Amino acid sequence: MLTACEVVEGSDDACDVERLLTAAFPAYELVPYSFLTEQARRDEVSLLAYHDEGQFCGFVFMIEGADMAYVLYLAVDERVRSKGYGARILADVSKRCAGKTLMLDIEPIDEAAPNLEQRKRRREFYLRNGFEPTGYTVCFEDDVYEALCKGPGFDPERFCSLINELPEGEDKRVLPLSSVVSPLSGKPFVS
Repeated sequence: MLTACEVVEGSDDACDVERLLTAAFPAYELVPYSFLTEQARRDEVSLLAYHDEGQFCGFVFMIEGADMAYVLYLAVDERVRSKGYGARILADVSKRCAGKTLMLDIEPIDEAAPNLEQRKRRREFYLRNGFEPTGYTVCFEDDVYEALCKGPGFDPERFCSLINELPEGEDKRVLPLSSVVSPLSGKPFVS
């Protein structure tokens, strides 16, 4: 049975989450692990470790607003990938955030990207799990991510406001996908 618990500093979960964070995400997408634990002290921010029969399976880091939740990080441990844990973790997050629009962002489909197939698989995974394209991006410095949502009423202004509640989010912008040019190909993104 899949269970979730808050990550406690100094615990085995903390070590597992820190290891998985650095293994699962490229350096340009990372924030220091200490940022996650510091922010998780806030009531509206969660850093959850997931287990099945005592085995660490993955983690989620998210912030919740009154009617929207934003998943910044979701990762499944490489030892249990492709066994349905990602979908089960998303189902748990959806249950925890019932009645709220659930948001996340992913690398957009960009034919010039060296990891194009990985991007396509990741996007298909989220679409299979009930997320839909919003037609918007999250832009930060030179990085661009496609915003996906699940649930009622996506509002780009509310989404931007929620993102900017985090210290690392203060310079992020939410823009229509069609108005953003790929930094890799120089071409506009297509939804």
